[in-house]
Amino acid sequence: MTGYVVAIPARYASTRLPGKPLASVGGMPMIRKVCLQALTSSASEVIACVDDERVAAALDGVGVRVCLTSQECKSGTDRIAEMARILRLDPETIIVNVQGDEPLIDASHIDTVAGLLASGNADMSTLCAKIENVRDVFDPNCVKVVFDKRGRALYFSRNPIPYERENFRDRVPRHCDFPHYHHIGIYGYRARTVIEFAALPQAPIERSESLEQLRLMYNGYSIVVGVTETPPEAGVDTREDLDRVNAILSRGTRA
Repeated sequence: MTGYVVAIPARYASTRLPGKPLASVGGMPMIRKVCLQALTSSASEVIACVDDERVAAALDGVGVRVCLTSQECKSGTDRIAEMARILRLDPETIIVNVQGDEPLIDASHIDTVAGLLASGNADMSTLCAKIENVRDVFDPNCVKVVFDKRGRALYFSRNPIPYERENFRDRVPRHCDFPHYHHIGIYGYRARTVIEFAALPQAPIERSESLEQLRLMYNGYSIVVGVTETPPEAGVDTREDLDRVNAILSRGTRA
């Protein structure tokens, strides 16, 4: 899949891990590692959307375009929308949003998300993976998604969906009777869509679940969901996450 760009939003002043884009991952700043991973995809260009000159400097010589965005951006979506306006991207440009704290992102996932959007009529594309551990179904940090037979998202939630009325009654079961899917936070959309997205007010269901993608669904946009059998490792939110990722890299289990 070619003809799309990767946008990587990164905020320097992370609440849980200050200076996160510059945290060392595999012996280099994390933002640099994420960009190098994205460059192995089929994207025509990788654009780092950053808010600090120190983060921009960490990308010298990497081969990505750097766009300085406002420190006032409240989310990665806002940062990418600002980049699309600053660079005057064609409204039909497909953008794959790869978070700046995903140093183990796989190029195949990036290409898949771009391909899903290009081949369908949805407004946004994303990925999910089947949940194997029943306890994850009940973990609010594991976001679940349900979708129709065409792969269109019906809803995202931190609660168990679908709710197995008989199986889940008053207990956490040992197994699930129906498949459940974990949403993977990588998104594809066109430049016009992300600009419209960022301009929309927060939706009640978005505030309730604290899930930004529900804003699009609330406003009638469609999301196509692809299923991968090789889910990526979780990103870096905390110091413990950072240690885990570096341990994986030191074992040579990921490039």
